[in-house]
Amino acid sequence: MANEFTKELGLRSKRKVKGRVVASGEDLFPDLEDQAVVKKGYFYWVGAIPSCPVERVDLAGIDFPKINELIIDDPTRTGLKKRVPVIGSIVKLDKEKVEQIRERLKRTIIRFLSGEKENMGGAKDLKDLHKIPRRGHLITIPTKEEIEARKKAGKPINKYIPREHDEPAAKYLFAVLCGDQEKPERGDYYPDTLDKTGLVWPDD
Repeated sequence: MANEFTKELGLRSKRKVKGRVVASGEDLFPDLEDQAVVKKGYFYWVGAIPSCPVERVDLAGIDFPKINELIIDDPTRTGLKKRVPVIGSIVKLDKEKVEQIRERLKRTIIRFLSGEKENMGGAKDLKDLHKIPRRGHLITIPTKEEIEARKKAGKPINKYIPREHDEPAAKYLFAVLCGDQEKPERGDYYPDTLDKTGLVWPDD
């Protein structure tokens, strides 16, 4: 009986198994156009203008610096590098991050220590960096939820009290959608600030 069973198994194993295609090769590729699953991002040139009283501003984890440095080969000295200052930085943002930046900007204030204005409005390029801006610091206005959470935790509540020389941070920051997304680049001159341009997202 055992021999007959093993013979039957042997015969079955020699038979060719036929099937049908249930998914084409292309059906097995990830759907990168499904925006419900895949985040779509774009490159932006972001930064702070020289009259900003701080060297960089963090908004929702994105750094808006006045200046960055590129390390490149020094053509005058073989094998050595040199640092080249550039305006702002290039970052890739998805729509969720842009919304987070928008929300944070609505609550970010620059508190200047005086109303005296240096001649910084006409700053156009890196040559203007030697000028000293007004002194000041950043203030983030807490949300209602943050205030309630601090109340429940028994912690001090730092509500925002406006002062004479407070200004929106958007007047000192820029975010420019790069025209060439394949090769995003910075500009050579400071662009208009966010209070003039608004925060742009491409039409999908």
